[in-house]
Amino acid sequence: MKVRLVLTLAAALVGMVSLAGASATGVTCRTGPGCLNGTDHYGWTAQLGPSFTPIPNGSSVTSVGGVEINHVLFDAGGNGERLDQGNGWNGNFSPGDELIWTNSPGQGPLTFDFTTPVSGFGAQIQADFLGAFTAQVCDQNGNCFTENGNSTGAGDGSAIFIGLANDPGITSAIFSLTSCVNDCADFAINQMDITTGSTPVIPEPSSMVLLGTGLIGLAGAARRRFGK
Repeated sequence: MKVRLVLTLAAALVGMVSLAGASATGVTCRTGPGCLNGTDHYGWTAQLGPSFTPIPNGSSVTSVGGVEINHVLFDAGGNGERLDQGNGWNGNFSPGDELIWTNSPGQGPLTFDFTTPVSGFGAQIQADFLGAFTAQVCDQNGNCFTENGNSTGAGDGSAIFIGLANDPGITSAIFSLTSCVNDCADFAINQMDITTGSTPVIPEPSSMVLLGTGLIGLAGAARRRFGK
């Protein structure tokens, strides 16, 4: 009984490690352990023009690595606008960040349709009206992730990062706000990073240590229970 139980727990640990890199995962940081760690990105100025350039609904853009978005869609039907942090947008992105703004009145949610599927995407996001908000990202299959943020005018890079990873076959990336102070269709995102190929997000080492410790504890409890 003891050997079989320990082997079962070990198999469960291996399975959990595997699953950590095998299913859709929400991410809240751009780089580092447990983050998106994109393999490619979109430069909005190069593709859409300098700050204050209108963005026609349905525009196309191409990543640095050549992944095309054939439609940049503002779901309310109007146009967006290209802005920079500190030049048209005075929020809490980093100074000079290139942004896509959904305009005011807001034309969001903001949808990107990829011609070549990706496995992850993410960007920093901020509500136009200052105060607390909740952001959401989804793919075309309804896999979604939400995160709470605070919109300020600090210009310090503290805008929250939100994305999906470990999600093969993404053909649409959808950014939206589910709650905010006013006009939840009015927001901006900065550089969007994407992952292509197999680049699984693995939990931080501390998380795996806690998981392993918990399983070892279960094994110890089982030994005591069965008197082995």
